[in-house]
Amino acid sequence: MDPAAQVRDELLQRLAFFRLEPRLIVELGCGTGAGATALRRRFPRARMIAVDRDYAMTQRARRGQRFWRRFDCVCADGAALPFAARSANLVFCSRVEPCSGAAPALFAEARRVLQPGGLLLFATPGPDEREPGDATAARADMPQLGAALAHAGFVEPVLDRDRHGDREFIFGAAFAGRGDDHAGVRGDESVVPLGSVRTRPRATS
Repeated sequence: MDPAAQVRDELLQRLAFFRLEPRLIVELGCGTGAGATALRRRFPRARMIAVDRDYAMTQRARRGQRFWRRFDCVCADGAALPFAARSANLVFCSRVEPCSGAAPALFAEARRVLQPGGLLLFATPGPDEREPGDATAARADMPQLGAALAHAGFVEPVLDRDRHGDREFIFGAAFAGRGDDHAGVRGDESVVPLGSVRTRPRATS
């Protein structure tokens, strides 16, 4: 099994530590839909929305669904989701982009769409990991991730490291705080009701 699948499976296993009965789950970076399928199996009563910024991936995920475990597929950036504020109970992301600037934007958007008390569960490559040919200069470490979670409005963060194969990953979980400072609707018009989520990329001029 490749490391990405191992990380996804471990993150799914960590759901056992939480007492959850989510009504709406959002997976960020859904890829081919394996995670969304597993989440749909674990929470059969929840609505499942699989998000990926690569439109081709959302189409693969849609085609790979089983008719008794259907889920919605949406092409969107994890830092600019087309969902209403306080609409989800669980945000699941098995690969947060490792550059240090990506995590704060994703955490802020996850906090916006989560209801107070909702859970963010994520994983990201460790700060010392590099893909072949990767020239990324800065990667988020555990203190930076913890600070980004707190700044976004999350509480009770838990972070730890684990290895899969010869690579190290950081796993994290945190609950959306109950304050109102981080849950506002954005000023642009990209936030729409969940009943009319986009499934195709927005046209660009």
